[in-house]
Amino acid sequence: MKKFNLFSPKFVFALLALFALTCTNPAKTTQKAPVVAGGTSEETNTLAYNEVLPAVGRDGRSKTALLFKTPNSFAASDGNKFSASIAFEISAWFKIDSIPQKSAVPYNLVGKNDIFSLALVNGACGAENPSFAFFLTEETSIFACKHAVLSKKPVKEGLWTFVEVKWDGRYLTLYQDNVQVAKEERILAVLPYSNMPVYLGKSGISFAIEELSLNTEAL
Repeated sequence: MKKFNLFSPKFVFALLALFALTCTNPAKTTQKAPVVAGGTSEETNTLAYNEVLPAVGRDGRSKTALLFKTPNSFAASDGNKFSASIAFEISAWFKIDSIPQKSAVPYNLVGKNDIFSLALVNGACGAENPSFAFFLTEETSIFACKHAVLSKKPVKEGLWTFVEVKWDGRYLTLYQDNVQVAKEERILAVLPYSNMPVYLGKSGISFAIEELSLNTEAL
């Protein structure tokens, strides 16, 4: 299994150092982060990010999380790892700072624009309450509701929640706080090829993320 943790404490420390080096140039709003090792040289990732800040994590003391505060906040990583994958698993702790207004468009948290998105929905796809959802498709319209699995467990503002999604080539399963909340058949031989990056944020909502883990190949 190929596993890479993009937002380990080591990486957050690297971001802190990079912010210190770039804060003297306020006109430059998008920076290039250093290469981040994810276990092997094959798994290293070069990240671009904008308006992302270190934040206090679940322990209430240490800055082990990243905060996506503004509508323009994002981080991007190499998305080729999710091309032609036969299975994957995505997991992270999320804290939604404020529940967004109802919208017919999902709010992306972690996504590869033309293939998948772990998102927050509030009104979209018939969600009566703010909920986590996962979209997976071979088509160009990723946010079509027919491609979504939705949690029926409402998102609570300001509380850390563990979210995990698994796809094994046949079934797409969504977990919230280690409890299965949705499962649907989604048969694909492999994920379609795409050179688009994996984006965190670019959603228009304020949230924090900790311990993001992206796994490809066999689960």
